[in-house]
Amino acid sequence: MSNDFGGRSSRTTASGPSMGSGVAIFVTAVALVLGFLVLRKVNDSGTQTVKPDTGGTEQTTPDTGSDFVDPNETSTTTIPQTFTGTKVQVANASGQNGVARMMTTALLGAGFTMSDATNGTANPPLAISKVLYKADDPAAKAVADTLAQLLGGLAVEAASLPLPVTSAGWSDGSGVILLLGKDLAGKTLSTIQGTPATGTTIAPVVT
Repeated sequence: MSNDFGGRSSRTTASGPSMGSGVAIFVTAVALVLGFLVLRKVNDSGTQTVKPDTGGTEQTTPDTGSDFVDPNETSTTTIPQTFTGTKVQVANASGQNGVARMMTTALLGAGFTMSDATNGTANPPLAISKVLYKADDPAAKAVADTLAQLLGGLAVEAASLPLPVTSAGWSDGSGVILLLGKDLAGKTLSTIQGTPATGTTIAPVVT
């Protein structure tokens, strides 16, 4: 009986260290895995340099330098004015007496070079004034635009013979004709500029 007891005691003593070693190895392995995961987490949370993906859609921000134009900003443009270079003739197309001479005097005072007033041949009389210019006169278009702007933004048209005036042609030295309609007949320039003519789109600017 003593041999049997002694044998069991020997096996129990031998298995103790083996199980302890296994537990130690398992704990060590777990510690290594946990240490690796913690170290990786720390590395992931560090500063990284990422190259931009040139294959995808890139988001850009507006250049705030001097070349950048804000689409919400508005700007004003002043149209260059030309008063001389060709003569302006006023043709009365309103049906009212004496208004062409009065407008001729007013435009002369504004700085235009004027021809003698004449009559228009429009029948019935024009309700809205307009400006005609001679296409082959190099200065005529600029003077016509200035005149139209001064009178509240009248329509400007290139004209060919015969013209809708008594002579049917251009007066000597004239490349611009104002067909004076009912809208402006008898009005002063200050009145016209204070109350633009019907259908105007350009605010008058006087220098």
